[in-house]
Amino acid sequence: MRIRKEVSPWNGKMFIRITLIVFVIYNGLMLLAKTLDGDALFSLSYTWIFNCIIQPLVFASIFTNASRKMTLFINDFQNIDSFEDKLNTNILNKGMSANQGDDNTAHYVATGWFYKLFNHWDRTETVSVKWGTEVVIEGSSRIISQVEDSLTWNKVFKS
Repeated sequence: MRIRKEVSPWNGKMFIRITLIVFVIYNGLMLLAKTLDGDALFSLSYTWIFNCIIQPLVFASIFTNASRKMTLFINDFQNIDSFEDKLNTNILNKGMSANQGDDNTAHYVATGWFYKLFNHWDRTETVSVKWGTEVVIEGSSRIISQVEDSLTWNKVFKS
């Protein structure tokens, strides 16, 4: 079995959205904590700069990098018994649920509430599998990298 992987470019819109959400929530909590402590609300300090500006940027870059689309191409899988069933079971074990598809395509959607939120925004938490002479798995890099590791190291997928 031969496996080839392609990673999509970084999503700038997702980065801005996550940065703004984390910035608003985190700064709101920081202002609430300062108000309850009786401190001056807008006193500038190094910890405030780190916690309220740099931390949202770091969180957003980590999540944006993790939510990139990845495509996995699998060739020479025909000698493995019931490869389609094994791959389907493997994807379902990664926290996905099967969605409607046709004979040559299968679609999977994330089941966790956190991943469903981001799935509604940019369809980042879906996985599609196209069957043919070459199997093409496309979706979230979080899931696709786990599937790639399973295909590479799991004895079930060895011929």
